[in-house]
Amino acid sequence: MMSQPSAARLLEVVRKDLSENVLPAIADPQTTANLQMVLHVLETIEVRVQHEIAWMCEEVGAAEELAASIAAELPVAGSLTAALDRLNQAPLASLHLDDVTTRYALGSEVLSCLLEQVPADHPRRPEVERLLDDRLAHEVAVMGEFALVGRS
Repeated sequence: MMSQPSAARLLEVVRKDLSENVLPAIADPQTTANLQMVLHVLETIEVRVQHEIAWMCEEVGAAEELAASIAAELPVAGSLTAALDRLNQAPLASLHLDDVTTRYALGSEVLSCLLEQVPADHPRRPEVERLLDDRLAHEVAVMGEFALVGRS
């Protein structure tokens, strides 16, 4: 019986079992490489399920806050304002993944508009770029470093 039956813990248990009990029993190099790729995918899914909803909510909140504070400073902020309005009209209904990803898509449009409409020489451009850096850091955390699994 598992005392922590989270999705991440279930994935960890499956990965451990495959690594310790199945992988050593495989003689075929191609099958070994295939299983190593499966193990890598399971590991990335484990990271994702641990953090995905929090990361999406945090990213959307940060983009929304920055866009709301900076839109008035921009000479032409029509698409940014429209994207922000669409985001504000779709409040977070729940923490169910479908609801969060719906808002995440709207928040992504806000981030895209910020990147397009805040000029490089604007004093708050570094804040906009930080939002993108945070998103990319989350993607790297989920995907891990690129490696040809099972290849020497």
